[in-house]
Amino acid sequence: MASLKEIAAQTGVSYSLVSKVLSGRMGTTGVSAKTREAVLKKARELDYQPNRLAVALKSGRRGAIAVFIHGIGLPGSDLSSNFLLGLSGAFENSDLRLWLRFFQKDEEFRAACTPKLTRDVDGLIIAGIAHRGLIADLKALEKKGLPVVSVFCTLPNNRSPLNIATDYRAQCYLATKHLIELGCERIAHFHVLGMRYAGYAEALHEAGRSVQRRLVIRSAGFDLEDGSLAVRKLLENGEKFDGIVAQSDAQAIGAIRELQRHGLRVPEDVKVTGVDDSPLARICEVPVTSATAEMDVCGRVAVETLKEKIEGKKVEPIVIRPRLVVRASTVV
Repeated sequence: MASLKEIAAQTGVSYSLVSKVLSGRMGTTGVSAKTREAVLKKARELDYQPNRLAVALKSGRRGAIAVFIHGIGLPGSDLSSNFLLGLSGAFENSDLRLWLRFFQKDEEFRAACTPKLTRDVDGLIIAGIAHRGLIADLKALEKKGLPVVSVFCTLPNNRSPLNIATDYRAQCYLATKHLIELGCERIAHFHVLGMRYAGYAEALHEAGRSVQRRLVIRSAGFDLEDGSLAVRKLLENGEKFDGIVAQSDAQAIGAIRELQRHGLRVPEDVKVTGVDDSPLARICEVPVTSATAEMDVCGRVAVETLKEKIEGKKVEPIVIRPRLVVRASTVV
């Protein structure tokens, strides 16, 4: 890649003049149109590209973004790794440096928020499991002049700090609507997160149905055993159901295995959906229809939004719309 010195040597003008012409910051320096055009022509011939990190440093920026992550998702869900893939893709064509930290407790985040953080980076992305106890800390960082963007999965539409998240409500809304369109009459739901339950209820009401409380099983978590236990409760209670909207792919797989142990076929007798569109959904003995988590999109959008915020542009909270990937667990 050509340097300013090479352009200066080949055009016979000073290094400082080349720098001023190519940056557009001439100030009071006078230069003839002929000389200016010669410099620009030689820069094009040599395919000169400005060093964006150097430009950032000259503007008073550090050329770095900090990213703090509390990993999300069960092993095998790939949610955190997908987020990092989206994040790294957004950095691919940028000279920005990445300051990456992992944390699990509020105290770990606070311990890393030393004066060095605000001195060495231009902005902060905090992502993964929501830490509501850190909201005041993040607001305080912004008051000190450090732009912050969060990707807290359960804080959609949050403005301070500005939050980016996948629409959890839409995940179970899309799954429930899909089962209704396939003709399911009694759709069970494994309830962990209220936002996903709200999507399930919304799809039923939209179809002119009410939530049947006996078909909503409160679940302790998102794991295989949680899905298996929920199916056992339904069967022990003598409930009839022809569809299940689980809140994770692991729950859905546990449900499918429990149904099979009781001689029920998927999808012929019971259709099952999950959430996250993880590798687990694809490798299950009955591949699972699943709503996407869009964590790669969240990572990319977080970087793009933080860049705009650093530049002083107006930004708004962003909710990423999921998709439903249909597989054999709902369609024969």
